[in-house]
Amino acid sequence: MFTNRSRLSSWFLTAILVVFGGHGLTAQSNPFTVAGSVKDTKGNALVGAHVALFRLSETTPAFNTSSAADGRYEFKNIPKATYYLKSFMLGFRPLKADSVVISTTSSPDGVYDVVMTEATLGIQAVDVVSRKQTIEMQNGKLIFNVQNSALSAGSSALDLLRRVPGVSLGQDDQIMLKGSSGLNVMVDGKMTYLSQQQLVQLLKGMNAENINKIEVITTPTAEFDAAGNAGIINFVMKKNTQDGYSLDIRSGVSKGKFWMVNENITGSYRKGRINLFGSIDFNTPHSNFVSTSGNSFFENGQPIIIRRENQNPLKIKFYTYKAGIDWQLSTKHRLSVGYNGYFDDFVKDNAPSLVKRYDATGQLLGSVRSTNYLAEPYHYDATNLSYTYKIDSLGKQLTADAHYISYRNYSDGVLKSSFQDATGTQSAPDERLQSHQPGTISIQSVKMDLVLPYPAVTLKAGVKFAYVTNDNRYSFDSLRDGRFIEASSMSNHFKYNEKISAVYGSGVKKLGKTSLEAGLRLESTVAEGYTVKQAVANSWNYTKLFPSLSIDHELDKNNKLNFSVSRRIDRPTYASLNPVRWYSDQYFFYSGNPYLKPEMAWLFSAGYTLKEKYVLTVSYSRHTNYISKRLVVEPGTNAIVSQIANFDKMERLDVLTSIPISLSPLWELQLTTGTSYTSYPIPLLNGEKTFSKWAASAMLNQQLKLPGGLNFELSLSYYSSELWGIYLKEGIFLAGAGIRKSFYKNKLDVRVSFNDFLGTNRYAGKSLTDYTDYQYYDKPDTRRVGVSVKYHFGGKLQSNQSRRIEEQDRL
Repeated sequence: MFTNRSRLSSWFLTAILVVFGGHGLTAQSNPFTVAGSVKDTKGNALVGAHVALFRLSETTPAFNTSSAADGRYEFKNIPKATYYLKSFMLGFRPLKADSVVISTTSSPDGVYDVVMTEATLGIQAVDVVSRKQTIEMQNGKLIFNVQNSALSAGSSALDLLRRVPGVSLGQDDQIMLKGSSGLNVMVDGKMTYLSQQQLVQLLKGMNAENINKIEVITTPTAEFDAAGNAGIINFVMKKNTQDGYSLDIRSGVSKGKFWMVNENITGSYRKGRINLFGSIDFNTPHSNFVSTSGNSFFENGQPIIIRRENQNPLKIKFYTYKAGIDWQLSTKHRLSVGYNGYFDDFVKDNAPSLVKRYDATGQLLGSVRSTNYLAEPYHYDATNLSYTYKIDSLGKQLTADAHYISYRNYSDGVLKSSFQDATGTQSAPDERLQSHQPGTISIQSVKMDLVLPYPAVTLKAGVKFAYVTNDNRYSFDSLRDGRFIEASSMSNHFKYNEKISAVYGSGVKKLGKTSLEAGLRLESTVAEGYTVKQAVANSWNYTKLFPSLSIDHELDKNNKLNFSVSRRIDRPTYASLNPVRWYSDQYFFYSGNPYLKPEMAWLFSAGYTLKEKYVLTVSYSRHTNYISKRLVVEPGTNAIVSQIANFDKMERLDVLTSIPISLSPLWELQLTTGTSYTSYPIPLLNGEKTFSKWAASAMLNQQLKLPGGLNFELSLSYYSSELWGIYLKEGIFLAGAGIRKSFYKNKLDVRVSFNDFLGTNRYAGKSLTDYTDYQYYDKPDTRRVGVSVKYHFGGKLQSNQSRRIEEQDRL
């Protein structure tokens, strides 16, 4: 095979090269050198790309190596022969350069630069010059590109979610994806591990200008955790991988009811095999909403009508910090250590509430005035250790990750209530209820993943184990005769522990223009919740299989199809299992439900992409033990209890279209429409009734290039009435606009935004069950103007290879 060597020794040496990733054979008598660089389509150097030389008629590499930190590779002492060059890297399309040959007539040295294309179906892989479409479809994922949006100034990640197709927000900003709250939210591929309440606070504190794109994965494959019946939303943050230092300093201010500021410093340094990065962010995402609601009940056999007015001014100081290091130990081994955390200093500052009681004729009977003070500092710390071993030059790779997450919540509140009769005269002694609700959650997780690409099929496999503990000892004290006495019926101690073990395997095969990925995940859950006072123990012990299948077919270069199916599970969040109470006023409170069961679902999705920019998707899901909100009336007090509960089943059909329209080189539009059908039974006093509802949405995003380098953006969104748990939610219209301009060769970026400038955003709905006729109308403080200024020093920003796990999303 090789010059002056026996066939047996050639086979032996070739095997050593393939298994151990050697740098080629040495033959000092041969002077030929082949060198070059490996870059992506944007000109960024690719580190660790595998480059191999093959003899013209052979499929086993004669020489191989990996690109260095600057993307360079080199082969020395190459024997005279004819070769072709191939390059491999995970996440990129393998490249075979047939025209690159080294022959006996070549000069002693050859330079061959390699440009690799990302392994995606979207426009990113083939078009890096023109502006990205706002909406793209890539390998079954719906991608919402936001990195250059002028609307991001003074905006949060939660504001961006309002513009993502299929996403809607309900009362208390609860996030719904295609009618279900059972979704996983990731940041750079890592689970956030937060309850809905804290997830909302995190997204309010995350500045939109740090986000590159938002990915919506409706049918995740087996390599993802099986949790999340609605699918996965992944926030991809801005990052880059060039050598040198980089520093971004940003300052922003916005004004709604309150003045809000955002200060951020993000930096990185990369030299050789070391990549350092970090950021500090201070944000004040204050908010306020005015709410009116009402319901009726029977008291002493007489109907009583309640009318409620609430204000919720929330003052928040949100600190986020991140640091890490990536160390390329060698071309095959990389070690990463990362830390990220936040401190959420949350205060509800004496929120006023007025509850008026009427009789059946509308005659005022009396009123209750309350003020609600709540201080909830949240502490979140997460550390992770990641190791990557590139087994050979063909893309075989082993990764191992370990996580430790600590979450602490120290909540103290005081609810003061005074009572008046119809004339305004005090009718009963004032009441004062104070609460102390400290809670701690810890998560430990380890996982390993293996990728084995072969010519016929690419195999993936992995294992994972996670252990979670939750401890919340909460107490309520009532003021009686000048002394606080424990309200024993409301005080308790909730403990919870959970172990999840998982193993998965999948395979990817290319058959002509069709790509198949089939996988199977096995997850075993052992969990126990214990309510100490009542000695109530609830345990779950179940093992489930979660298959997945994805098929991509390219009819031609302009027409592509995708079909996918997967089975998913939605485990109750730790907060929703905890029976602790959160009072709004004497007649309304939120409470956990320790009797929740996991929700199971089958998700189906089909997609069609025309010319890599026109997108049509159809998805269908069927859920059992559907988890959503319900309302009940507490016996003896007639207070409304809002909690998460299991419904029997739910079916959902969604059709989404995305159409980009270019009116001129200076004026581009993106029209996205959605149609959905939802059906599930709602419990009534006598049995249950199945409710069904068609709903529609439409979003129009316009981008105009104005004189003077100004970029103007206008976004209009409409959502019709739809089902939401126990509620029928009213429709909504939103409008936002922004202007962006760059100075000094794009180093200085200035953005001005006008969010909800028509002031039309509100959450309104009514209960569909005859348990109660509760209805609400909430007006959030989203009408804001924001200004942001960012200056960039040095090269491009770096980012580590982040990892995430599922349990963190259920804090």
